[in-house]
Amino acid sequence: MHHLLITTDLHQHPSKWNQLATAVTEERPQFVLIAGDILPKDGGFSRQRQFFPYLRELLTDLRDQTNARVLLYLSNDDGHFLEPLVNDLEADNLCVNMNQRVYREAGLVFCGMNMVRDYPFGYKHYCVPDGDWITDPVQFCPRGITFNDAGKEITIPDLRQYLLAKPTLLAHLVGLKSQLQPGEMAHSIWIVHQPPAGLGMDICARGPQVGSPALLRFIQENQPLLGCSGHIHESPHQPGGQWVAKIGNTTWLQPGQVNDRLHYVTLDITDDYTVANLRHSVFGGERRGQPPKST
Repeated sequence: MHHLLITTDLHQHPSKWNQLATAVTEERPQFVLIAGDILPKDGGFSRQRQFFPYLRELLTDLRDQTNARVLLYLSNDDGHFLEPLVNDLEADNLCVNMNQRVYREAGLVFCGMNMVRDYPFGYKHYCVPDGDWITDPVQFCPRGITFNDAGKEITIPDLRQYLLAKPTLLAHLVGLKSQLQPGEMAHSIWIVHQPPAGLGMDICARGPQVGSPALLRFIQENQPLLGCSGHIHESPHQPGGQWVAKIGNTTWLQPGQVNDRLHYVTLDITDDYTVANLRHSVFGGERRGQPPKST
């Protein structure tokens, strides 16, 4: 039996990290999965860099007090040029950087993918094509931006051309799948920042649904044991929103992250690779008393 704690989008407020430390101390999970956007959202990328000493201290305490394995990655609101600082944390056995990576432990196979389809916001490093979806028709900034490895801002003159030069979201997923051995998909756990389409995990505050159809098809066709997403913080709270869904034999989660209370999900994976004892820190055992949505 493996006990897991899953959360995401801790950039919603730095205090969520303190709450996570408390939850891990109380829950004693074997694995902690953080599905992206881990650095403070306010204060710019300079504040994100300054956050790492605190993150190091917190992860050190978790390692020493609980022995939990923390799996995480940077995602679309995190400066990608700070990746070496995440690698430094991993080098000191404080976390596992799951950026486009397969990681195996205790008979489980974890697969991490932090890219998203394009959105209206200006920072575009993590944006990739998703089927016919290349650029979001709504753009809040006159020009997209990215950064070089030194953190210097670079303006993107032609967003469509910039995105079309990248591998698609599906290609990133297939690249991870190609690293699996026969039989591993059935006990794999996917950490994908972008939510799938059609499951109530991608509903923005004003109603648009921005999930990935390609990710949904990938789940349907490959049937991993478990997966989780984030990105659209408010979706589980929206009409029609869900934090858990069943896609064939696959359980998929989107904890959400709003207000002051940490959103996370705990669960057990049994010795015969089934998902049991699902519970959300805010919603409880089921979404508003309704059974999980299946597709």
